Amino acid sequence: MKTPEEWLREFEGKIADAQAKAAAIKEGLESAGASASSADGAITVAVAPNGALSELRLTAAAMTKSPQALAAEIMATARAAQRTSATHVAETFAAVGGAGSETYKMITEYLPPDDEPEPETARAEQARFAPQAEPDDPPPPPPARPRRPARPVRDDDDFSDESIFRD
Repeated sequence: MKTPEEWLREFEGKIADAQAKAAAIKEGLESAGASASSADGAITVAVAPNGALSELRLTAAAMTKSPQALAAEIMATARAAQRTSATHVAETFAAVGGAGSETYKMITEYLPPDDEPEPETARAEQARFAPQAEPDDPPPPPPARPRRPARPVRDDDDFSDESIFRD
């Protein structure tokens, strides 16, 4: 049986270990943000450790691209930065908790894929940002507003045609 002093020393050791791991995780996460640039350097994207966009820089060369190409390239560059940031976060947890820990397994399940999107996906993204009408065409009419019912909606238990409001 352990003495109270032995139990206390063991408990203080566990607390010190947990504090050291927490400090290592905090330090690792603070530096886990990442940035990526397009192949021609016209686009640079920076993301926070959670993958949120924190900076977008475009050069004059980026502005010469078509809107569809620019949008697709920004998205691809952002995905690359997010992938790098997510890998840094996973490495932080692997160093602290071990690569076999449940936390590490959970984090690595959500890592973005390493490969670039297939050409069909890139084309679909470009089509999503493509203009739908010619510039000379008039804008489409606004969608029709839903009509209000002629009579107020009544409670299911009220089968009379009488209004609760006085005329």
